[in-house]
Amino acid sequence: MKIQQQPRPRRRPKLVTLCLVVAVLASACSPSGSSIASSGALDGMATAPLSTTAPALVVVETFELTATDEQVETAIDVFVDSSTSANARALVETMAGNRNERWVPWLVDLLRINISSRVSNLTGTALEAITGIESRDRVADMNSYGSWSHTRALDGGAGYVDFKATLYERIDGAFGPLIRSVADHVEVAAIQWGGVRLGGIPELNDPARVPAVEADWMIDDEIVLGVIVNDEAVAYPLRILARHELVNDTIGGEDLALVYCTLCRSALVFERDVAGQKLDFLTSGLLLNSNKIMYDTQTGTLWSHLRGISIGGPLLGTELVVRPVNHLRWSDWIAENPDSEVLELPRPIFFDIADRPPIAYDYTPGEAYRSYYDNPDIWFPILGAPGVFSIKTEVVGISRNGDDVAFDVMAFNALEQTIQIEVGGELLTVEPTGVGVRVFDASGDRIITEQSFWFAWHVNHPDTRTLDF
Repeated sequence: MKIQQQPRPRRRPKLVTLCLVVAVLASACSPSGSSIASSGALDGMATAPLSTTAPALVVVETFELTATDEQVETAIDVFVDSSTSANARALVETMAGNRNERWVPWLVDLLRINISSRVSNLTGTALEAITGIESRDRVADMNSYGSWSHTRALDGGAGYVDFKATLYERIDGAFGPLIRSVADHVEVAAIQWGGVRLGGIPELNDPARVPAVEADWMIDDEIVLGVIVNDEAVAYPLRILARHELVNDTIGGEDLALVYCTLCRSALVFERDVAGQKLDFLTSGLLLNSNKIMYDTQTGTLWSHLRGISIGGPLLGTELVVRPVNHLRWSDWIAENPDSEVLELPRPIFFDIADRPPIAYDYTPGEAYRSYYDNPDIWFPILGAPGVFSIKTEVVGISRNGDDVAFDVMAFNALEQTIQIEVGGELLTVEPTGVGVRVFDASGDRIITEQSFWFAWHVNHPDTRTLDF
């Protein structure tokens, strides 16, 4: 394909014929749980990819094997100026002809945006040519090539941050400045759009609560995330958090945020009083290693959920204070905390946008992200984790004095006994809760732990030890 403004090399180019399998996306999962076709983000907001279907159409494409850096830069300028499918194909072909691995993050971004099926499949073929990894389908390609790029700490090189910011701000105008604010350019390359705009998953702010004895909709075996502050106990049903992912609340007179990442199945509680002001958090719509990135409305700072640190914006490098959270079945929680309050089932969420209908979530326990949890695959690229556990094994991670330990939470609970382990030179007591653990030091003080999928723990603790039960 010829790019406008780009002269052909004087020597006769070698052409290669490529057979492309066009994989048709079956559906995508929206925050409301409905399925829609994902047909290209530049024409509107698409959602997180789920799967592909078997039917395929064979298309033949050709591209030149040699292209200079200058020709790639020209193709980039043409595409940024006019992001048509034709210009996208020309850009992909030119990057494939150049074969420099620095283009992999750029191509992964084009794959995520999904301008068209033809562009996505051509992009997969280009990535195969550069990396040597076989191209399969758009979702698998985005994950495998994104992980390949992240493992090599590729930052895209000169001009990449502006390219990505320009590309993403066509989804949401807020994304451009947010991406430009991220200090680590390797992280910029690893960041993925999660399928919603800024604030697209509606957080709960000071939600209504009722005494546990009045909550006749609760089921004994359902999981709750329990928080106790200054003798005030509040239960947050997982079925609600799996839909909203974030609650800005006040417990025991203290301002806290309970933040849950459905993709990595992890909940953390943060103090909201930061740098002399109270922050209100919401979902940014961006992900890093398939983990949510938060955003605060007061300063416009981006926050890594599992690391609890700001990665971009005015409060860059600031660490959040973490509080304990309990993973328990509802019956066990109220047995321990009979005076607890619990969230009411939220009413439908209404918007000020005339053409956007209200969201009425299905809060049935276990329904949110069922298809995601029922299969071993992930939706977004991650830094690779060793096969000690499957990537979606739910683990508990403990960090003490520079020592990291992780173990299978269900395997531990099956022991039905309290044990002691040594972490960072300290003897810690670990007790099961049925669906989680509680950990205490020698003085009886509660230790902060992380409960998440194995991939989510390992990416931030690559030197972790593992325990087997």
